Amino acid sequence: MANYYEILGVPTGAGFAEIKSAFRKLAKIYHPDKNPAGKEQFSRILKAYETLSNPKLKSSYDYRLNYNISITETIISKSSGTKNWNFDEKELKRRKYYDEHIKKYAKEKEVYKQNTSNKKNYNEFKYILFATPIAVLLFLLILYLASPKNETLKQTKQKQQITEQNESKLKTGDTPYSEYFGRSRFDTTAKLSLTIKNYTGQELIVCLFNEQKFIRSCFIEKGYYVEFLELPDKPIMLRYCTGLNFSYSQPLKEINVYGAFKDNLEFFESISPSSLNSINELTLQNGINEGFKKIDEKKFFIKD
Repeated sequence: MANYYEILGVPTGAGFAEIKSAFRKLAKIYHPDKNPAGKEQFSRILKAYETLSNPKLKSSYDYRLNYNISITETIISKSSGTKNWNFDEKELKRRKYYDEHIKKYAKEKEVYKQNTSNKKNYNEFKYILFATPIAVLLFLLILYLASPKNETLKQTKQKQQITEQNESKLKTGDTPYSEYFGRSRFDTTAKLSLTIKNYTGQELIVCLFNEQKFIRSCFIEKGYYVEFLELPDKPIMLRYCTGLNFSYSQPLKEINVYGAFKDNLEFFESISPSSLNSINELTLQNGINEGFKKIDEKKFFIKD
């Protein structure tokens, strides 16, 4: 690394005035206009002056110069077999800060690790004492579940679960008999509707027919109502069945149909077709309603 102070002939760390004065003297001697042979020397002098006359560049250069000097002296001292340490002011401050803060913190951290290790050993022992009785209880539970008596109970529960899976809890608006009677029919030109309210105290499945042709079906929970929209402009026959606890696995006795109420199952049909107007509403009560008659399941499931 070039020593700009030596090039200008000033002591290391010289001030700006001294550097400027030295540069002017050397420029008069080596300037290419006065000394064509001194062009290379003048370039070195100019580079040294530009660096040392700029405070930021000078500070950076001084640091690097001192560092190189320190390294050089260390190498020389090692080669001679003796140690001769030389630190600048920044290095001394760094070492002082290390002793006061970093080294002290490292000792505190080591103490903390030892204390944490002791606590960890205690906690592990505590967890072992706590986990042992739990492991014993789990082992006894496994033996109990593996016993023949419990296996029978397990099979019974599995059968109950299978039965419960086959049971389907219907919701208002579902159509449990759509597969049997066929697809629903809509008449978008007539724009007639019928509202049916279920006050029978039981669950209700309603089927609408027009000239013995199936129109639509719907499940209605007790206390609820359903509005059938876009019905045809022709007289309508209505069939409904009431009961409780509908199940898709429940077979009907007289026909080959699955899906019915398990309890209180009854079938009804309107006595004669009814014409619809702009506003139509029907409230079904418990028992035989006016305009309806009781029928058997065969007649309820007659298709067109």
